Parts: sequence; C-alpha cells; structure tokens
Amino acid sequence: MKPVIIVPCFNHADAFASVAVKLADFKQPVIVVDDGSTQKQSEKIKQICKTHSFFYVKNKVNGGKGAAMIHGFKFAFKNGFSHALQIDSDGQHNILDIPLFLKTSARHPDDLIIGNPIYDESAPKSRLIGRKITKFWVMVETFNKHMPDTMCGFRVYPLDPIMPILKTIKSKRMAFDIEIIIKAYRRGVNIISVPTRVIYPNDGVSHFHAFRDSFYISLLHVYLCCLIPFWLINKCFRGEK
Repeated sequence: MKPVIIVPCFNHADAFASVAVKLADFKQPVIVVDDGSTQKQSEKIKQICKTHSFFYVKNKVNGGKGAAMIHGFKFAFKNGFSHALQIDSDGQHNILDIPLFLKTSARHPDDLIIGNPIYDESAPKSRLIGRKITKFWVMVETFNKHMPDTMCGFRVYPLDPIMPILKTIKSKRMAFDIEIIIKAYRRGVNIISVPTRVIYPNDGVSHFHAFRDSFYISLLHVYLCCLIPFWLINKCFRGEK
C-alpha cells in the first residue's frame, strides 16, 4: 500500500497554510491540486507546497472539485500511488483522523473508506437538510438504506478500481463526491464508513453555490436513477444478487 493525500484547492491559500502544517506532520506524500486559483492565490499555494515538499499541480481554469480530484487521481496513479486520501483545504475536516482513515484502508485495501460526519452547531441547517434529501436519493439509487453520507469529502480511494470509473464521471463540481461513490458501489466496490467530526469555520470561505450546486446535484440524481435498469442488468450478467 502506497497512499497519498490529495487536497483540491481553489483560492483557499490562507486557510490551507494552517492545514498544510498539520498535514506535514504525518510524513505522508501530499498532492495539492490548484483548481484555477487567481495568480496571487496560486503563488501562495505554490510557496506552501514548496515549503512542505508537497506535489503541486494546477488546472489552468477553475473546473470544480471533481475536475481537481480527477487531475489528482491521474497524477497519483501515474506516480505509482495505490490509494488516495481526499481531504478539503479549508480546515473543515478533522486532520487528526487521517491515521484512522489510513489504518482502516490498510486493513481493507480494496474498499473505499468514507467519513461518516459528526456535525456540531456550526453546521448550516440548509446544508443538513440538503444532505438528508441526498441520503434518501442515494438509498433509492443503491437499494441500500445503510449507505453513508456520500457528500462527505473526507475519504480514501483504492485507485485500481477507481481509475476506470473516472471516464464515466459527468459531475466536475460538488456533485462529484456523490457520483463517484454511487458508481464505485455499483461496480462492486465495498464502502466502509468511519466516524469523523466536521466543522464549518466561522471565517471559512465556501465554494458551495446553493442554487447552482443544488441544481446540478438534482440533475445528477435524475441521471443516476435513469441508470438503475442498466446497473441491474449488469448485476445479472455478473451473477450478483
């Protein structure tokens, strides 16, 4: 097992500076994907990466979280890494849980490990409601009422089964986190959830656009529901129940 941490980053240089210090303590390779940040922000992100000997890769234009992660996956796979731990650059995720995620992945190297978020009072009510709606649709799309929160961006991917899925991904922004989990599950990848605390910093800058991203997430659920018959047919051909 040769894991790497992938951090998608768009104009989050200031928040990422403190996150980077904590990441460096784990002595794990880190890939930072600069997703089309402004020139000033990019220079800061690049300097942070240089300070901590992180890999720095950049998308010339902002393509969204999904586009950044796909770029990061391809870079990681090309450089011989077997697993990718995804974590946000804004400090929302509990960095201290990284060892737990990696240990769980080491025990289950073929499985996808995803955070089961524990929220505090900082979580916006609108975001919690949106997650409940998505949880319902994910249950419909997988026929599995025990599926974890597919919107949690703290996770570990086994790259071998994930790479073939990337060419089928339609969502390049926030809906990416949902789509790749559903498609991995439908391809037979087992999913294990790990409890983790999630906070929303008071001074945090979110790139979640309520209308735009909610609209695309809604379209994604329509698309995934339309694919259910094809998934079931493939399951029959593979002899799965």
